[in-house]
Amino acid sequence: MRSPSNRRSHRGSRRALSKPGASGRRGARESGAAGPRTAAYSGAGAPAGGPAGPGHPGGEYGQTAAMAAVPADGGGSDGASGGRARRFALPRGLRSRGVVIGAVAAVLLLVAGGTAFAMDQRITLSVDGERSTVHTYGATVQDVLDSAGVALGEHDAVAPSLGTELGQGDSVLVRSGRELTLTVDGESQTHWVTALTVGEAMNQIGMSPESMKLSVEPDKAVPQAGLEVEATAARRVVILRDRVRIETATTAGTVEEVLEDNGVTLGEHDVVEPKAGAEPTDGMVIDVTQLLSEPETEEVPVEAEVEERENPDLPEGEEKVVQEPEDGVKEVTTATIMKEGVETEHVLKEKVVEKPTKGITEIGTKEPEPEIDSSAEASSLNWSALAECESGGDPTAVNSAGGYYGLYQFSMATWQSAGGSGNPAEASASEQTMRAQKLYDMVGGNWQGQWPECGVHLFD
Repeated sequence: MRSPSNRRSHRGSRRALSKPGASGRRGARESGAAGPRTAAYSGAGAPAGGPAGPGHPGGEYGQTAAMAAVPADGGGSDGASGGRARRFALPRGLRSRGVVIGAVAAVLLLVAGGTAFAMDQRITLSVDGERSTVHTYGATVQDVLDSAGVALGEHDAVAPSLGTELGQGDSVLVRSGRELTLTVDGESQTHWVTALTVGEAMNQIGMSPESMKLSVEPDKAVPQAGLEVEATAARRVVILRDRVRIETATTAGTVEEVLEDNGVTLGEHDVVEPKAGAEPTDGMVIDVTQLLSEPETEEVPVEAEVEERENPDLPEGEEKVVQEPEDGVKEVTTATIMKEGVETEHVLKEKVVEKPTKGITEIGTKEPEPEIDSSAEASSLNWSALAECESGGDPTAVNSAGGYYGLYQFSMATWQSAGGSGNPAEASASEQTMRAQKLYDMVGGNWQGQWPECGVHLFD
């Protein structure tokens, strides 16, 4: 970089050389002397042609070389005008081709040295948290990495991007890629991250470390060799306390810890369901009952139940106690609580200490037999109903297995006792009915002995 005094000298030199340079170039062309390009590399004292003017590229290089290599004061030469330009004039006896080439090479080295010095940059490079200063002649992030010997891997990250141009004092950040295997509630996934700690890595993959219970602390370093972390996802729970409802996500290990994390302080006699030591589960409702008084327990009778069973052999409407009921005993714990903003007596728990004995009572369902007037005339009874039940109303019906015949299923002996002859099934229906009525009178109305199953229909 040029100092202020050099810049002033440089501007003065350009003003001094502007006009003479123009006439010098015209004279050089006319006399066949060295052209402007030679004059530029040899300085202001070019042979036979005068100094190169500021408008010519060679003139700019000549001025730069003079400012970099020549002291501020010096003698004149050859009558050429222009301050510093005279300090580069060579003695006439040394103006051979070799000497000129050597002088040009010296000027080029000075020019190159001045350019390199101007482009040297100090860049702060941070690789995985380790900072260093890199001196580079390059202008991009890639140049800085090349100068520092840093090669990026497939999963590495760099900021700014590789093609970004840098200036003095800029910084470059490099992070190495590393594997993080995260197992959440038994399900594992592997992620490539460039974070240095577990907490940063969780945020990098879109998961909040605060919403999970981790097997390691969030500030634990993630080594380049990789790391395996187990996590328990937060559970959504609801806390109910009278009129207060709190919905929260928690990684706490117990119900009690959930309450503490949410600012719920339990009183001496407060009741929590589920129990304070239970593990929270997703969707759990934690019910907190605030007690305003000390719980009291008393014994209360437990009324025994009575089971009623039907008994088809017992006349309808009749009851029979098979087993007497015995009441039990339970302990009931109560306390005053705040419910909907009102003090209320509340049953906290019940415990049966003596089980009741269930009673059993049988209820009769048997229909009563119809009352039969045995003094009724045989002709007034319902003989067709009896015939329908005994034989289906078929006068010719024969029950060969039992030896019964006709409408009323006479046995041969009974038929004959009633004055019948031959086979009853071959007699007319009217004769069979007449013989049946005669039989009824003969037994004095004792129909049960003659028709035990169907005789009841005589009274339908």
